[in-house]
Amino acid sequence: MGRYKWSMQEIVLLKLLKDMRRESGLSGPAIQKMLKRPNSYVAKVESGEKRLDVLELREFCHACGVTLHEFTLRLDNKLEQIHMIE
Repeated sequence: MGRYKWSMQEIVLLKLLKDMRRESGLSGPAIQKMLKRPNSYVAKVESGEKRLDVLELREFCHACGVTLHEFTLRLDNKLEQIHMIE
C-alpha cells in the first residue's frame, strides 16, 4: 500500500488554514496582498508546499481576523477528534 504524502495531522492543518481563509471571505490574491507576499504564496501554504513558522502563521491568522490562540484551539480540537477515531 502506498504511503501518504502528508500525515493526517498535516492534512488537518492544511484544511483548517484553507477553511479559515474562506470563512473570512478572503480570496488567495486578497490575503497575499494583505500579507505583501508573492502571487503563489497562499497556494503553496494551503497545498503544504510552503510551511509556515509560528510568526508567519500568526500573520496569516490575523489577516483572516482570527487570533493565533483561536486557531491553535481549533487545530487542537480537530486533532483530538481524529485521535478519538483512530
